[in-house]
Amino acid sequence: MVLSKCFYAAAFLSASLLSVSEAAWAGGYQVNLQGQRQIGMGNTGVAFTNDASSIFFNPGAVARMPKSGVVLGGSFIFSKVKYLSATTNTVHETESPTGTPFALYAAYKINDKMAAGLGVYTPFGSSVKWTDGWEGRYALESIKLQAITVQPTFSYKINDMISVGAGLTYTFGSVALTRGVPLTAADGSLSRVTLEGKGSGIGFNLGVSAELNEKLSIGASYRSASAVGVQNGSATFTVPGSVASNFPNANFEASLPLPSVISLGAAYRPSEKLLVSAEVNYVGWSAYKELKFKYDTLIAGSSESVSKRNYKNAFIFKLGLEYAIKENLFVRAGTYFDQSPVPDGYMTAETPDSNTLGYSFGIGYKIGEAINIDASVLFVDRAKRENVAAPDANTLSGTFHAGAVIPGISVGINF
Repeated sequence: MVLSKCFYAAAFLSASLLSVSEAAWAGGYQVNLQGQRQIGMGNTGVAFTNDASSIFFNPGAVARMPKSGVVLGGSFIFSKVKYLSATTNTVHETESPTGTPFALYAAYKINDKMAAGLGVYTPFGSSVKWTDGWEGRYALESIKLQAITVQPTFSYKINDMISVGAGLTYTFGSVALTRGVPLTAADGSLSRVTLEGKGSGIGFNLGVSAELNEKLSIGASYRSASAVGVQNGSATFTVPGSVASNFPNANFEASLPLPSVISLGAAYRPSEKLLVSAEVNYVGWSAYKELKFKYDTLIAGSSESVSKRNYKNAFIFKLGLEYAIKENLFVRAGTYFDQSPVPDGYMTAETPDSNTLGYSFGIGYKIGEAINIDASVLFVDRAKRENVAAPDANTLSGTFHAGAVIPGISVGINF
């Protein structure tokens, strides 16, 4: 009996450690919060020249900025996930603390044709905490992750119509995750494992921006795929003494492919006051077929495992509007549809992904020629989705429904 529990827990451990990488480096699944003006317009931004936040959305547009500038902004993520058990018909909810991702951009106009800049932003940074003793505690009790991307960028205006740009992306971060272990001590105390790790990866971002005429502009960008590695992660067990020798504290390593993203967009001004922006993203999730995990000692007789994911490529469709009420006052609205890359049976408690609708509103205010203040609020609704756990996925069977309200604000200074 003890031996069978050991092997059961070993399989659980493998899935847990793999989920550390997934949550830390793929968390959010393209819910980007890198620019307040763009968020207010349905998260569009590849097709029009903006402030220094174009470093993220389209490096090619940076050279088209009329002035040098700095932008600092942040958002507040208020999220909730509900889970309806397929076996007990019980509803469980998360008690997640507020996430606070930020973005800082600085761009300098070298001359009329060249510009250079640096972006520092947090593509991931929220936390998830399920209620104590919930039915899925062996899948997840809590997770806290932080990640920061640093992107130096150079942009060049070829002529009055076309400009191009490129940036190097370096992402680093950490994660701490706690899960229950399906072993119970003689006194009834529960077992658990705490997993902590750090990882990093390098990629690049390319962009081209074209102003075809006074009314129409188009843009394209490519964010490369990259491999993010977690090295020297630690797994710390709290288990009954009778099986402790089978669950020694261990170090682990894993590698996760981050998908490429191709973005195409167009922005049109039917009048001087109105800007309409449309965009499509194609995300290369098919690179995420499986994730291998290795740890430096035997745990219940095993030193390696493979967790299947079998993700599929997916599209994101976006639409945004901006209207100038006055010369210095703007209102914005937008929406997007984010196609889930997760096949049936492979949803996880860390990121219970499904087809997502986003609705956003925003406002912008200029103080003279030097200061821009932008604010937005984004409502995210992930469709209710039933998951029947695949045998090789180590996930939960049940129905998930997730959503979030995300307000944010930024201040930009032009010089």
